Amino acid sequence: MDSTPPFKLAADDLVTASWLYMRQGLARPRVLVSWLVLWACFLAFIIFVNGGPATRPEQWLVLLGISLLPFAAVIAVTVILTPITARRIFRQQRSLQGEMALAWSDTGLHVRSEYGDFEMPWPHFVRWAEDGRSFLLFESDRLYRVVPKRVLTPDQQQSLRQFLGRIGA
Repeated sequence: MDSTPPFKLAADDLVTASWLYMRQGLARPRVLVSWLVLWACFLAFIIFVNGGPATRPEQWLVLLGISLLPFAAVIAVTVILTPITARRIFRQQRSLQGEMALAWSDTGLHVRSEYGDFEMPWPHFVRWAEDGRSFLLFESDRLYRVVPKRVLTPDQQQSLRQFLGRIGA
């Protein structure tokens, strides 16, 4: 059984996890299709308000630009608010600030914290994601556990990755 030394999550761990959660969520096919359909509907509305399709190429560029403005605004707001929100949640949620240790084996992920010990069997996770700084283990579409790579050796990262590869298989 591999295990980490005791560690504490940092606010930056939550910021990194929030970025990964956002990128991973946006890359899901149903989310991409939803955004594309929403954009197409908005473009159709703009064309309707314009009195019909553009007749000159520069008109099309203006219409396309206008149709992308709300999406650019959403992205800008998200880029600004994601780290602010993650840091606020970290300050508010005391359970994220305590010391913990993780271990994993064939049976699941074992968590030891000031709140006690428990084990999450691998089948209880629905998927996982990884970037250069952390692993996210999803218990549902919205609930995930953060495992910062800074507390793992390269061998432990590979070991955890092998167990995570079984999720959803």
